[in-house]
Amino acid sequence: MSYIIEKKDEAGNTYLRLNQRTKRGTYRILPNSSQYKYCEKIVLEGFSKLPTGFYTKGGIGLTGAGNFFLGEIYDKYKKKIELKIIPSGTSKMNSRGGKVKITIPHRALSRINSEVRATKKIRNEEVRTQVRQFLSIEFKRQFRMYRDVSPQYSSGSLAQILGRDNIISRLGIEDREKLEEFIPEYFDNIKGTLRAKQKLQIIFDALDAGKKVYFKKVVNEFRLKLKRNVQNEGVWQSFLSEYILILRNTYGEVLEKESISLSGKFPDFMLLDPYNYLDIYEIKKPTTKLLKLDKSRNNYYWDVEMVKAISQVENYLYQVQRNSDTLITDIRKSKSIDINIVRPKGYIVAGTRNQLKNTKMLDDFRILTESLKNVDIILYDDLLQNLESFVEKIGK
Repeated sequence: MSYIIEKKDEAGNTYLRLNQRTKRGTYRILPNSSQYKYCEKIVLEGFSKLPTGFYTKGGIGLTGAGNFFLGEIYDKYKKKIELKIIPSGTSKMNSRGGKVKITIPHRALSRINSEVRATKKIRNEEVRTQVRQFLSIEFKRQFRMYRDVSPQYSSGSLAQILGRDNIISRLGIEDREKLEEFIPEYFDNIKGTLRAKQKLQIIFDALDAGKKVYFKKVVNEFRLKLKRNVQNEGVWQSFLSEYILILRNTYGEVLEKESISLSGKFPDFMLLDPYNYLDIYEIKKPTTKLLKLDKSRNNYYWDVEMVKAISQVENYLYQVQRNSDTLITDIRKSKSIDINIVRPKGYIVAGTRNQLKNTKMLDDFRILTESLKNVDIILYDDLLQNLESFVEKIGK
């Protein structure tokens, strides 16, 4: 049994000789090929048959990007090329001597050929569309079917674009806007049932990845704001109003006072849980001082700013319950939401845990917090830590 593969052209010239045992062979580019002026032979090492990327008849040479690949190297060095193809590994080039010696992995050659094929396909589709548009103009009656023809998407184009390096950093505003429109529509059109677990898992993984990226940006912005030397209450009210549903993910709706056109003493914004029960939030600064020391009794008590905030929230709770019918009606009119006001709870977002510098402060803070009837204190760094833990759990 022969282990030698040999191929000849019509004139009887051998252009391929490959030993299947040693997995070595030579592909000769014959003089009638345009690639012959660049390269006369290609050494194959590690193959038991002719790999893809070669013309299988006539010794013409490399397909796809081959002619351009060899031509570019020849134009640079003005020397013929001695090419070796291996299954995998690292590309190498040595231009010293009478020839340019090149070793290239077959994987790399396949990749560029795939990209070239996709480019040619796109170009062919564009040319076909232009010709059809031309025919519909010059021969209106005979080619009326092409009257409304427009360029069509060519399969593989998106894969080719997304496979390029550093694509995300190079996206423009229009690119990002189109992606934001495209991705939800793509997910909506994926065919999948509860039985198609693999397809659904791909969707869930993609959604998790997207959520994680978004939430990490919120975390980073939160951290940067906390590090600022000067803190502004209005900035935090705006930030938390926008992201509170992420930071406090047990809620489903934010109701801002201005959006409901409420008159009277009501909080700046309120939150609704999944059952439309209402809670209220008062936003202070991270630098708001929490406690003050009573030196005579060696106890800590609420600082004056916290006393004011607690009093304000308790007043809000009273007003919300006292005027619950009016509030329910106003929200139903402006937001088309039926809310429930049953023993609402108040939350004050203020201060940071690093203010509680010793065990006594921690204990007194806990005692003071638990003594509040319907009000709870949320520290900024606790809020941040909860979000960081949530982000880490996504996808696990």
